[in-house]
Amino acid sequence: MIAVAEGEIILQTGKLDVTLLVDVEQLAAVDVRAAPGWGKAPPHVHVRHGEALYVLEGELALELEDRVHLIRPESWAFVPPGVVHAVEATGDAPARFLALHAPGSSYGDYVRGDVAAFDQRPAADAVSADPALVVVRRAGGEEGDTITDRPGRRATVLFETGEVTISEFHYGAGERGAQQHVHREHADAFLVLDGEFTFHFRDGSHALPAGSLLVMPPNVVHGFDNDSGASARCFNFHMPSYGFADYMRGKNSDFDQFDPPEDGVDAGPAIVVRIPL
Repeated sequence: MIAVAEGEIILQTGKLDVTLLVDVEQLAAVDVRAAPGWGKAPPHVHVRHGEALYVLEGELALELEDRVHLIRPESWAFVPPGVVHAVEATGDAPARFLALHAPGSSYGDYVRGDVAAFDQRPAADAVSADPALVVVRRAGGEEGDTITDRPGRRATVLFETGEVTISEFHYGAGERGAQQHVHREHADAFLVLDGEFTFHFRDGSHALPAGSLLVMPPNVVHGFDNDSGASARCFNFHMPSYGFADYMRGKNSDFDQFDPPEDGVDAGPAIVVRIPL
C-alpha cells in the first residue's frame, strides 16, 4: 500500500524556496532552492540527529569551525550530531539541494515555525564535536566503498553512521533486487535518480520513475527490482543504520530485516513524493 503525497510548500520568495517532502519519525527532508546572497542561519548544532545534504544544482559552502567544504552537484555531505556548522549558497548561480534530517527530530514543525521544538542549538551553547567527522562524498561510484561491482549491478556505500547509511545502486535492465521483507525497527527509503525501479508491496507492485522519493516506515512489506528494459540508478537510505552496510558486506547476520509476517498486517503505507530532477 502506498500513499502519494505532494510536497508541502513552506516558503516561496525571489531568493529562497523551501518544500517539505517528508516528515516522519525516522526522517524529515526538504527540497531547497536558494539564490546566492539569500543569507544563512547562524552557526548551530544538532544534539541528537544528523543532517545530510545532497546538491542537485549550483554550489553550497558547508562552514565548520576549522574549514569550509564546497559541495557541488552529485555530492553528499553528512554532518553528525554535535558538529557546529552553517550552510549557504555560493558562486554565481542559484543552488538547489536536499536536506535530510535523521531522525526527523521535529524538523517539519521547525520549518512550519515551531522553532523551539526542533533539535537545534546556537553554536555558543555547545562545544563542537570534531569537524573531521563530517563526510563529503561524490556520487557516481568513484568515491565511497563499492561493495558489489559486476555486470548489471553496482552498490556503493557513500557513508555509514549510526543515524543513517546512504548507498548508491546502479541496476542493469531486468536486474533483480531484494525480495519482499520488513524492517521492524528502522525506516528504509529510496530516491530514484535515473530510469525506473519497480517496488513490490503486499497489495501489488508500482513502477516509480526518476524523481520519486519512496519512504517506508518500519513494518512496511517491500521489495524491489529493475523490471524495465534500461539501466536505473537510485540512492538508498536506512535510518537508523542498524549496520546495513555490514549486512551488504555479509558481516551482519543480525540486521533488522525479516520475512513478511504471516498475519499479513502492515504498519501503514509507504510514502511516495515526486521531486522534479
